[in-house]
Amino acid sequence: MIRLLYFLFCILQVGHVYCQDFAVIKGRVSGEQRPSNMQLVRVQNGVPVNYAGTSIASGGSFAFMVVPEKDQPYYYLYDGKEYCRLYLEAGVEIEVGWKNQNFHVIKPGNEKNRLLETWRNMKRSLKGDQKDRSYGAFFPRFESVRRNVNNWLCEVNRLHSAYIGELKDIVELDLLNNFIMYVFKRQQDYESEEQESEYYRQIMKSFPEKNSRLLKQPYGMALLENYFTYKQTFIFRTQEYTMEQRLAELDVPELKAEYILAEIPTTDYHCYCEYERYYMPLLPGDKYRQRMRHLEERPISILQPGELAPNLMYPDTSGQLLSMADFKGKYKYIDIWATWCTPCKQEIPSLQCLEKEFEGQDIVFISISIDKNRKAWENFIRTQQLGGIQLWAGDWAELPRELELGSVPRFMLIDPEGCWVDVNAPRPSNLKLKEILKKLLSK
Repeated sequence: MIRLLYFLFCILQVGHVYCQDFAVIKGRVSGEQRPSNMQLVRVQNGVPVNYAGTSIASGGSFAFMVVPEKDQPYYYLYDGKEYCRLYLEAGVEIEVGWKNQNFHVIKPGNEKNRLLETWRNMKRSLKGDQKDRSYGAFFPRFESVRRNVNNWLCEVNRLHSAYIGELKDIVELDLLNNFIMYVFKRQQDYESEEQESEYYRQIMKSFPEKNSRLLKQPYGMALLENYFTYKQTFIFRTQEYTMEQRLAELDVPELKAEYILAEIPTTDYHCYCEYERYYMPLLPGDKYRQRMRHLEERPISILQPGELAPNLMYPDTSGQLLSMADFKGKYKYIDIWATWCTPCKQEIPSLQCLEKEFEGQDIVFISISIDKNRKAWENFIRTQQLGGIQLWAGDWAELPRELELGSVPRFMLIDPEGCWVDVNAPRPSNLKLKEILKKLLSK
C-alpha cells in the first residue's frame, strides 16, 4: 500500500512538472457570424504558417496547449479574418474571448499580454470597415491614435522598460499595416484626402522599413506587396513601377530577398527560368538560392529535347552551392547516383575514362548523389578519388519531381544554353555515348 501511494505521488509530481512546460490558451466565441474553427499561427519569413487548428465546440469553446519556443514566443489566434497576438510562456494560462468578429483577452496570463491587449483596444478604431465614416475621416483618427499611443509608450517605458523595444516594433508595424491596408482598399481617386497626411507623405517616399523586423509579423509580406501595389495603382498609375525600382526601395537584404522569392512566377516554366537566372544572383546567400531552386510551387519543366532543363543546384564537398547555370556555355553530362547503388558504382570506371578523354573540351561531367548519409558520400569520393563535379542532393525528394526518378543510375545531357539534349542519356559504358558527345562537340 505504501509503495502504491509512493508510485502515485511520483506520477503526480512528474505530471505537474510536465504541465509546467506548456502554455494553455482557452477561448470562447459568442455573438454573430461565429467561425467554425480556430487556427493557431506562427510566423515564418513574414508569412503566417498554421501551427495547430481546432474545431469550436457546440457551446463555443476551444483550447490549445502549446510548448512555447523561447526564441519565438509570439503566437497568433486566427479566425479567418483577424489575428490575435499572444505572448506565450511555459506555465501560463490565457483566456480569450471572441464576440462579433473581435478578439478580446479576458485573462492575459502575463504582463506582456496585458500590454498587447491594451494596444489591441487602442487600434480598434482604425479598422477600415466602419462604413458610417467617410474616407477622409480615417486620417485625423489615425493621427489621434498615434499621439495617444506615443504617450502610452512613454508610460510603458517607465514601468516596463525591458519590453518597450519589442512593443514599439509591434505598434509601429501595426500602424503601418493598418494605414496601408486602409488606403489600399478604400482609395478611389488620385489626389484625395490622404495627400494631406504627413504620415502618408513620409512613408510614400520609399518603403519605410529599414530593418528585418517586418518578417516577424504575420502580415509582413502582405504589407510589402500591398504597399507596392498601391504605389503602382495610385502614384505611378499608367507608368510602369518596375521590379528594379521596387527592389531599390528595399535597403534591407532580407526584405529584398523575401520580395524576390515572393514574386517568382509559378504558372509558366519559361518565365520562371528567366526570372531565376536574372534574380538568383541578387539573393544574399545560399539559403535564399536554395529556397528559389526548391520552391514547391515551381512550375515543372517539359522533359523533351530542346526544352529548358531545371537549373539543378546542390552543394559540393566543400559546401559551396553549384548550379547548372554556373556551367553555361558547356554541355552538362549528369549522373544521378548513390554509394549504395551497385549499378551506379559499376559505371564509375567508364565515366572516369570519359572525363579524361574529353578533358579541356566544352563539357563537364556532374555527378549528383542521393545518399542520405553525407559522410558516406564524402568518404567514398575521397577513397575512390572521384573526379568531375561532385554534388550532393541528400535525398530523392530534393530532385525535381518531373524527373520521376524510379531508380538509379540515371544519366541526362544538357546543352550549353541549359536545354535538354536527352533526359535519358546512354550510360558511360555504352559506346554510343562517346559518339554522341564527339558529334555534339565538333559542331
